[in-house]
Amino acid sequence: MSQTLTSFFLFSFFLITSASAQHTVIMKDGTQKNGEVKSISGPTLTFFTNGRPLDVLVSDVRTIHFYDENKAAAASATNLRKTFKEGFKDIEYEMEARRMIKFPKIGLGTKDEGVVVVDVTIDKYGNVISADPGAPGTKTTDDKYLFVKAKSACQQAKFDNDPTAPLSTRGKIYVTFP
Repeated sequence: MSQTLTSFFLFSFFLITSASAQHTVIMKDGTQKNGEVKSISGPTLTFFTNGRPLDVLVSDVRTIHFYDENKAAAASATNLRKTFKEGFKDIEYEMEARRMIKFPKIGLGTKDEGVVVVDVTIDKYGNVISADPGAPGTKTTDDKYLFVKAKSACQQAKFDNDPTAPLSTRGKIYVTFP
């Protein structure tokens, strides 16, 4: 009986530790680290990656993304990435059950390149109410300048009006700079 009980506790401990949360920490230099945030104490964030603790200064972190497996599975089933071309740039977006009717205008005038992923929130009338560049998947040669350009462009976008939609809907716009 005690052997069975011990086995059960060991198995339960294994399940609990393997079901830990996934986080993506995006550093100010653009690098990404995947693992689990364990604590923030003073100026230090303790992060476990590949089973090893890593201490990072909070001032070096741009953002932390939390991963919800159920939400990601539901989102991937309902969100299809749509693509359009604006001038020399490719722009893609994901917005559940919504269609973009006014596309972002992105001016030329940069030698920097890469993809900026912008987290976008729209209201039920299709207006962009927030645009936050630097979501996971962003890879650029100059974050600051391209983030400003991508955010400004995405704030000009407009989606179709849907009075039955929720008050706000979240999605992504992928802006590719050549």
